[in-house]
Amino acid sequence: MDDPVRFANPIKNVRPHGARLLEAFSPKLGRRVTFYSRAAFEIWLSVEADPTVQTFCERPTQMSSGGREHTPDLWVRHAHRAVFLHWVDDDTILPAEWMGIEVRRVSTAQLAANRIWVTNWERMLPVITVTRDCVSKQRLAEVRRFVTAPMSLARIEREFVAGDPMGLRGAVFRLLAAGTLIAPALKTERLWLQTLFEPAP
Repeated sequence: MDDPVRFANPIKNVRPHGARLLEAFSPKLGRRVTFYSRAAFEIWLSVEADPTVQTFCERPTQMSSGGREHTPDLWVRHAHRAVFLHWVDDDTILPAEWMGIEVRRVSTAQLAANRIWVTNWERMLPVITVTRDCVSKQRLAEVRRFVTAPMSLARIEREFVAGDPMGLRGAVFRLLAAGTLIAPALKTERLWLQTLFEPAP
């Protein structure tokens, strides 16, 4: 297994000419993250939403293949494995591994197939971020105990909220990000008040 702190910070490479800059806050890392393409941003959203991911780093290193330099979009560490994720929209050849770590190609088709899930997390992560200092462990435990079967977001809000529902939604979405709750419909439908949340199996 690779050193868990090997890729703690992105390399300081220059942003490609004409590339867009996308910035966000990562609750998993507790810091700002930056990306130079929409594809890399969408890969990050999937990684941030994956409860099996322990940590990650954007633009972790540079690797060589076929005389060309490539910067993987993300290094991702799970409990027993790590992987480089790199979006490639053509037939560019990538090495099977780099520094002893698997290199996995992410295609445009894969991103398109995951678009609804990613779009939902693009809406939920800001809620997690802005409520991270006001959602107590007690509230998380209360919501976890209450959701014992598939239950709509609206039903959960009626139980706990008398005013602004933002804090409660932050708690629900944090439990989802942690893998304590699941919401299978978010892979095929946009998030709304009737989206069902349920305990993880």
